[in-house]
Amino acid sequence: MATETKTVKATCLCASIQHELTLPASQFPLKGLICHCDSCRHMSGALCVTIALMPSQYRPSQALIDKVQPFQFSKRSTQYHCPTCGTVMYFELADGPGSEVVYLVATGTVQAVEDVIEIQGHGHIADTLDGGFSDLLTVINDKPIPRRPHGTDKGEQLPLHWQSPSKPKVNNLSASDRLHAHCKCNGVSFWIARPSERSRLGMAAFSDPDVSQRSDIPSQSSSEAWWIRAGGTKYSSGVCACDSCRLACGMEWVEWAFVPTIDITLDAEGQIPFSTEFGTLKAYRSSSKATRHFCGTCGANVFWHGDVRPKVIDVAVGLLDAPEGARAETWLEWRTSCLDFREDAVHRAKSLTLGVEAGLREYEKWVHGSPPDTEKQA
Repeated sequence: MATETKTVKATCLCASIQHELTLPASQFPLKGLICHCDSCRHMSGALCVTIALMPSQYRPSQALIDKVQPFQFSKRSTQYHCPTCGTVMYFELADGPGSEVVYLVATGTVQAVEDVIEIQGHGHIADTLDGGFSDLLTVINDKPIPRRPHGTDKGEQLPLHWQSPSKPKVNNLSASDRLHAHCKCNGVSFWIARPSERSRLGMAAFSDPDVSQRSDIPSQSSSEAWWIRAGGTKYSSGVCACDSCRLACGMEWVEWAFVPTIDITLDAEGQIPFSTEFGTLKAYRSSSKATRHFCGTCGANVFWHGDVRPKVIDVAVGLLDAPEGARAETWLEWRTSCLDFREDAVHRAKSLTLGVEAGLREYEKWVHGSPPDTEKQA
């Protein structure tokens, strides 16, 4: 009797790389993992990497291997991404010559997650210093997600809103501070200045079609610069779940900081002005109104640059090296009222989408001193 199989399709943003995952139906849902290590953040540009562990018998097709670009992520891991649009497609793990090879697929490339991939836990939270994205996704389908400082499947668990004892206290914020951002291979490197009066660009908020669905951003007729928050001391940041961002990165969500290009320089001293032509940065025109940028060597998601607002660029938060932690909370004010473009996500990953939305609400309570609902998140 033939074994019943199930096929799931996967693709990059530009669709030049497409493949199918055909496995025995009994092997679904696949084991999903969320990694928060520094290397994964800087390799992806996202606050965390969402991956699915493939069964031991899985091997990528030769057609897929011929199209992807490899990046030696670590001694035991190779990452493969699209050389045209930068989408991280999958990873190959091996402990050494002759050892078993294991493959992990980037979940953002998969056409459907619901009933296909089941998240097992958060891992390597210790690297974040502040909990990173693990505080924004604590429960899926009323089931708490294990939170571990190192691996994802064993060892101690960390409490909600864990803070590293080695996290430095950042009390004295200086206008001269500059925040370093870089990809995993360091082929892309730049610095961000603290917001100042010039960050408002001396103009009314310009028309941006992306703004209309965000309830906490001033209307387009407002003179307020919506990208500047917290009394002019922080940049606005948010979580986007649109299909384009998901496919560009290969992860379920992309976290963006909205930064005026006047506040970005290519050197730590602030002397070399911003440009989109430096280092290993590559461009991909993802729509008629926007260009995306990624590292041509390691595939890290770097910028979203919209034609309609050329002076404010979206910076991938996973690239930031804020001393206080991955969420860069002395630099960024996180928008929690909505998951941007959630309508793209809910049809393919409903449980994850609802989980992030609930996590954003609980994070908002925590930030403003209200006790979170810890009964489900402990």
